[in-house]
Amino acid sequence: MYERPTLNEVLQAVQSYLESQIAPAVKEDSKLYFHTLVALNLLKIAEREVDMAGKHERAEWDRLNGLQGVDIAAPDNPTELKGGLTRRNHLLAQAIRMGEYDDATPHALLLAHLIATAREQLEVANPRYLQNESPPNLL
Repeated sequence: MYERPTLNEVLQAVQSYLESQIAPAVKEDSKLYFHTLVALNLLKIAEREVDMAGKHERAEWDRLNGLQGVDIAAPDNPTELKGGLTRRNHLLAQAIRMGEYDDATPHALLLAHLIATAREQLEVANPRYLQNESPPNLL
């Protein structure tokens, strides 16, 4: 639908400008340099989110289907998908509070879902936390 530049290209251009022009120019001002590094990190997070959000949201939807024993088709509209995930996660939280996942099998499925969700969040927020990491053997 949109022509160029793509959102990723915009994010990369701003990131490149900050890295090559701004960061070196403000290096002597520690506060300004720190804030520049924070801005760069936020751009990297935004870029990863743009790249991965759709895949992660659909994977979460599918995991929730398995966890909740349903086969609900994921909405095609990204806004509806996000809203649906919010509602389904709210229902999941209620079910957890009511003890529906206290038995061994549902507990293992829930734990697998939560670990996968946390890993996906880290892939976007800070993938370095996942480097050289072996998944916990909790199941």
